[in-house]
Parts: sequence; structure tokens; C-alpha cells
Amino acid sequence: MLDREVDESLDENAEVIVHEIDAALERMDAGTYGTCTRCGKPIPEERLAAVPYAVLCVTCKRDEERG
Repeated sequence: MLDREVDESLDENAEVIVHEIDAALERMDAGTYGTCTRCGKPIPEERLAAVPYAVLCVTCKRDEERG
């Protein structure tokens, strides 16, 4: 039973990431890839290298996580 729950969780996570990648590809087509959706500043290349589907710069992501 535990193995099934782990598999389901991994499947759900994979679906979320695929959706985020699709959204990043749409932003590329629209010319908005690499721009923070909150503040409008460029997302650093280092962040995009680590999380290519990122929509927030590091500062905005920190603010979001703090609530």
C-alpha cells in the first residue's frame, strides 16, 4: 500500500512539473520567459538554470514562501 501511495505521489508531481514546463514554453513563445510574473524584473540565469520553469525571481519567491 505504501508503494502505491508513493507511486501516485510521484505521478502527481510529474504532472505538475510537465504543466509548469508547458507554461514556460508558452512564455518563451510570448517573449515573457525569464521575467518575474510578480515584479516584472528579469529572473537571474542561475535561477532559471536550476528551475527552468520558474515564474518568480528569488526575492519574490522568498516573499511568497514567507507568506
